[in-house]
Amino acid sequence: MLDDKEKMIKAKEILQKIANGINPVNGKPINDESFLNDPRIIRCFFYVSDVLSKVIEGKVNKTGNKPSKFIITDEEKKLVVFPERKIGVNEIARCINSVIDLSRSKKLTGVELNKQLKKMGLLSEHKNEHGKMRTVINEKSKDYGMEIEKRNYNGNEYEMVVFNDIGKRFILDNIDMIMNYE
Repeated sequence: MLDDKEKMIKAKEILQKIANGINPVNGKPINDESFLNDPRIIRCFFYVSDVLSKVIEGKVNKTGNKPSKFIITDEEKKLVVFPERKIGVNEIARCINSVIDLSRSKKLTGVELNKQLKKMGLLSEHKNEHGKMRTVINEKSKDYGMEIEKRNYNGNEYEMVVFNDIGKRFILDNIDMIMNYE
C-alpha cells in the first residue's frame, strides 16, 4: 500500500495530466467537447495540483492554526534579497516574508518590527503638528543604519524612516533577537 506522500504525488500527477488535456487512464487527449476542457475546470485542476505540491513539500500548515511566532532559519536568511536602494520597514518585512515558511512562522510586519526597534531604543516616536504619532530616528539610529528621507505621496511631502545597507544587514543578522526582545 502506498503511504500518504506517495498517494499525494500520484494524485498530483493525475491532476496535472487532466489539466493538460490528457486522459490519465489511457494517455490519450481528452475529447474537445468534454467539460474537462473548460478553462475554469482546467484552472481548478492546476490550483489543486499546486496545493498538493505545497503539502508534499511540507509548506502547508497541517494543524490549521496560524503560527504565533516569527521564525526564520539561517538558510532562509541567506535567501533574502533587499533592493539596492534605501528602503522602509514595510519593504524589509516584504523581502523577509518572501522566503520564510508561513506554515511554521507568522508573517513579519513593519508595524511589529518598528515596535520592537522602539522597545530597543533604536527608534523613537514623535507627535507631529496634526497630533499624529510618527516613528522617527534618534541619536542611536544612525549607528544602526537608519535615516530619515523625504518622500512625496500625492503631492504631500513627508519624512520616512529608511534603512541603508548597514541597516538592512543589521535587521537581517539580528531579526531573531529583535523580534524576541522583551
